[in-house]
Amino acid sequence: MDQKTADYLPSTTIESIASTYGPSLFFRRWAATIIDTLILAGFIGMMALGEKMGDDYLAIAFLLWIAIIISYYLLLEGFTGYTLGKFFLRIQAVNEEGRVPGFVKSLIRTVLRLVDTNPLLMGGLPAGISVLATRKKQRLGDMAAKTFVVKVRDLNINSKGKTTILAVAFSILAIVSVSSGVYGISSIIRDSQMSETYLSEDEQFQITVPSSWSSDSELHEDADISISNRYEEKYFVVLSESKQAFDEGTTLEEYETIVEDNFVAEMKSREFIVAPHNILVNGNSAIQFSFPITVDDIPTTYLVTVVETSSHFHQLVAWTLEEEYSGLEAELEEVAASFQEAVVMEV
Repeated sequence: MDQKTADYLPSTTIESIASTYGPSLFFRRWAATIIDTLILAGFIGMMALGEKMGDDYLAIAFLLWIAIIISYYLLLEGFTGYTLGKFFLRIQAVNEEGRVPGFVKSLIRTVLRLVDTNPLLMGGLPAGISVLATRKKQRLGDMAAKTFVVKVRDLNINSKGKTTILAVAFSILAIVSVSSGVYGISSIIRDSQMSETYLSEDEQFQITVPSSWSSDSELHEDADISISNRYEEKYFVVLSESKQAFDEGTTLEEYETIVEDNFVAEMKSREFIVAPHNILVNGNSAIQFSFPITVDDIPTTYLVTVVETSSHFHQLVAWTLEEEYSGLEAELEEVAASFQEAVVMEV
């Protein structure tokens, strides 16, 4: 075979090669896609690093992750024919002549990947069906770009030097991805075990919550403590009122009735999930109840804990989506149970 012949294969040959494959090519492509998905998922660990450095860096980390995904398929596959998964499974994307797809064809393949190979959209089912059903074992992106995925051994145009370079490059890529993923997972585990304490504005009271919560001043303009985890739809505020604002001798039960009546006015009924009942919050007398309510056409569930301390009455108000409440109830109760007078650190 002369040099010119070795550089490429006729399109009829590539098509005929692709047409000879049975289901084995589908399984290779499927396994390669899983590997690629895991590799790209590993890079999401950069988010954890960006979050540690601040919101600006988190945005940069997110954009960098998107750039990695685009480069991985658009540039890497476009100019080598490989992704790490394909290289490991010894299959390669090629054009009609058996050469690497190039930028334009790779762009078409990458855009169509959002439809037929997206794990978040039908789990990549369209690509799998297409590869199994078509004679040339092409997914939608292949058909649109006029590319094929063939077994490397059938090309007979591979250079050992090029293969070695790609093996080293892909090994480095895999190591970086795994390292990023390990860091991300360890950060999630570490953060889930950490907690943070928030003080009221007058620094007299405090609550302790998992580190996934953060200060959120937009929840209630009169709140003494206002926190949330908006990603998980968890919200919590503390409203404190001095006993001096009430008639002398006002009891916790009487204050709870005032609070309950205010919420009932919004509820339009006294339909409780858990009726008011007495509990203790760090040694302080308290009354707790929960109820459903629709806020801005969104079914929501509230958990309200009314607490009495020596000088104040407090409303500890937690809420989340109605559909999420059963899974978050224990955490919201723990947040309310952490309420106490501020611990003064001696210097």
